[in-house]
Amino acid sequence: MSNETSGISLIKNIEKKSLECREGNEIVVLKLCELCNCIHPIYKKIFGDGFIADMLIKDLKNSTSKVQKAVEKNPEEVKYVSTMYSHNLKKYPNLQKLKSDTDNGIVDFLWMKRTIEFIVIFLEKCYVTNYTSKLNVCARDAYDQVLKAYHGFTTGKVVTLALKLSPSRETLTERLQFESNEQAQAHLQECLSITKLLIRDISKTIEQSGCNFTDKV
Repeated sequence: MSNETSGISLIKNIEKKSLECREGNEIVVLKLCELCNCIHPIYKKIFGDGFIADMLIKDLKNSTSKVQKAVEKNPEEVKYVSTMYSHNLKKYPNLQKLKSDTDNGIVDFLWMKRTIEFIVIFLEKCYVTNYTSKLNVCARDAYDQVLKAYHGFTTGKVVTLALKLSPSRETLTERLQFESNEQAQAHLQECLSITKLLIRDISKTIEQSGCNFTDKV
């Protein structure tokens, strides 16, 4: 396994990318896309090589790509999370029209945010807050907290199957190339606190804009 995909390198990169998303009081959309791209390897660590990890990575890459394309069309108007929402709220006569236009990146951005949030909450539960629980329990708790409300029956069944494939904590720690669960916890705590704060601020903007759409997939 290369150093670039080792746990310490992955976590440091996620922390670095999370910090780079900030520009003063603003959050840069394209930097958030970069953060999403560096999260992909985590799926392989959790679910191994196979259909489930590939499907989740494909979905995240697809959402990220659509958001990037939306920013490229209006690089100044939608550079920041705040201006992306203010620009699109002014552009459409109502939220239904805004939501229906798949080219503006708003719905895909929402799924990007939820995906990052799920991974962050999952890792936090695994190594910090639910340290004595099995990983499939941590995964289920994170899913219930972040994603379940937005998934229909079929998607929910697929995700539930994926969560059951969660490895033991020791196996995940080994896949991340940490020497112990305690070492993983030490490296994760600082990173997760930074990324959680980023997600909190993004969620606040989404809620204030009235764009936390509850449509199920």
